[in-house]
Amino acid sequence: MCEAVKYSLFDDMNFLAHFQKKFRFMKAPLVDGVITWASSLAPYLSNEQIIEKFSALSPLPMVDIGYLDIPGVSSLRIDNSLSMELIFEHLVKVHGYKKIAFFGCEFSRPHTERLESFRQALEKFSLKADDCKIFTAHSLSESDIVRTTEEIIRQNFNQNEKSDKKIEAIITSSDIIASILIKELQKNGISVPEDVAVTGFNNQYQGITCEIPVTTIDLEYFRRGYMAVELLINQIMNPKLAPKITKIPTSLVVRESCGCFEGEILRCSTSSKSSLPNSLSPNASEEEGREFLFTRINQIFPKESHERKMSLVDAIFTDLYEKLEIPRTLQWFRKFLGGERGRHFNETDCQHKVTLLRFALLKLCPNDENQKAHIENILSQLRVLCSVTSDYERIAQRDSSYIFNNITQAAMDFASVSSGLEMQTSLRTHLSDLGIPGIILSLSDNMTSDLEESRVCLVLPDLPENEKEKLPYKVTSEELFPKAFFPKNTRYSLVLEILHYSDRYFGFAFLQMKTRNMALYDSVRVLLCHALYNLYIKEGRTQERAKILERKPIQGIFEKQSENLLSQGGKLTAQKLTAYLLEHISEKTDLDKMTKDFGMNKTKLIRQSKNLTGYTVQALHEKLKIEQAKTMLLEGHLTLSEIAERLGFQNGNYFSNVFKKNTGKSPRTWAKSNI
Repeated sequence: MCEAVKYSLFDDMNFLAHFQKKFRFMKAPLVDGVITWASSLAPYLSNEQIIEKFSALSPLPMVDIGYLDIPGVSSLRIDNSLSMELIFEHLVKVHGYKKIAFFGCEFSRPHTERLESFRQALEKFSLKADDCKIFTAHSLSESDIVRTTEEIIRQNFNQNEKSDKKIEAIITSSDIIASILIKELQKNGISVPEDVAVTGFNNQYQGITCEIPVTTIDLEYFRRGYMAVELLINQIMNPKLAPKITKIPTSLVVRESCGCFEGEILRCSTSSKSSLPNSLSPNASEEEGREFLFTRINQIFPKESHERKMSLVDAIFTDLYEKLEIPRTLQWFRKFLGGERGRHFNETDCQHKVTLLRFALLKLCPNDENQKAHIENILSQLRVLCSVTSDYERIAQRDSSYIFNNITQAAMDFASVSSGLEMQTSLRTHLSDLGIPGIILSLSDNMTSDLEESRVCLVLPDLPENEKEKLPYKVTSEELFPKAFFPKNTRYSLVLEILHYSDRYFGFAFLQMKTRNMALYDSVRVLLCHALYNLYIKEGRTQERAKILERKPIQGIFEKQSENLLSQGGKLTAQKLTAYLLEHISEKTDLDKMTKDFGMNKTKLIRQSKNLTGYTVQALHEKLKIEQAKTMLLEGHLTLSEIAERLGFQNGNYFSNVFKKNTGKSPRTWAKSNI
């Protein structure tokens, strides 16, 4: 996933290029199959380019969870029609709204599909189209959403117009739109949900953190992921299975923006009344009180053992008779929360248990105001304990605030290393502190403009002695990466990190996963890459792979003034210009960047290039790319699509056209005639 989960701390122009380099690993025997979100590349590539890129992975088994139709690929799609019906069902049948507007985005396919589902729902629920308006923003940028919101306010919330013309609810196609819409409505004195209800879509972070939490559609990401894995395994086991499109049902998450309160709040009130009837006589004995209390505790804490339930009864009666500094009930509850902590901890549920316990305890002393006050004090402590435990859990889910201290220490140590051995020692020290169980590090001999051959120099946890002897292990092709370096007989989830600094590459690393905080792995990559860059510069390991082009073919591409190849032209020489373009051979020609790097304006750069080489900068760069392509074709290890990608061409077809323009032959024909 690219835009969907863009965790990289590097947010530069080359982000897409770095991301696409991972495609070279997407082939057998490195992987058995791929689950992808192809449409997440939409901000960077056209739909046609995305489909071409992922189609090139064939015959690798693949399941897509986006919205693009990739030939031969099974996909899981959100059921937008059902989702819209869920929203209408709630707004129309629960709240009685009849004047409902739609607010979406013009150029997003999911948003246009939701608009079509909106129109279908209007018909299904017999609502008048004239009463239900449609608004679309040009994009999902805040400025465009604000402009459209201003139009909604102008048309529907003018104080001079009759109130019966106002819309009653706005269905948005994204929580991003909903959150900005609510903020702008409130800013203009229009209350949500009192004046108008708002709903979202996607159950995104923005909807949860909005001033008025947004009623929304949950896209069931866990269910989609689980089903995607099942589908992929079926395809791997049964390669002849026909691809299919499966629609995933969604669910409605009710929050405050539609005029409701969350279900947990409403259920709490209902259960409190129904589960604890007034069944204890005011004159009951202590034995009867203990029996009554045990029955209630048995309902509130059904998973606790009989001994634990009895110990709570004893703790409560001790606290009723003795004013202890630390109540026994509080100590019991602390142990209970300790068992609840972790992935299943739910503060709302724990607070609700305190409320149910309160109803039971107050029945033990209906006429004793001092005892009631004492009980309320203990219950208040229990509630605070729930909140404090919840705070601990939130910190724990962020992998502990102390991890930042560990990252800082690792950054200082990485910055001070002066050799590859020191680098490995630092990794050994800090990976465990950062909660990363292991790493497989493979580095190239030189800093390059491409991912070339590399050597596995470090494997953690340590390999057995017979395998450790193989290090450093030369990897000439990813397919030959030895399985022996991965732990045997264990589930091994990992993150592949391409090691780069700007547009210079050092190799790659497999980081063993423990936490799901993806930014942590990227932080390690950033620290490692900065240290590697300094080491490679210090040791002079800067040879570019592209520079393996021999001098003869480079000189041969100049049509005139080849004698100027080494001559000076102000700050620029043909040699410098050629070397620069070779270093950036995997990129598109960027004149703006070149003018900054060479310290001259664009006009002068173009004129100097023409004088020195006989070519414009773009034409010279193209010629160099074609010469490099010839070398790659003769090596025979790469497909045309891979060559096109590594040389910065838009796609394989465009590369073939440019190659034929320069050589008179298609790449395949040229290769056959020159082998």
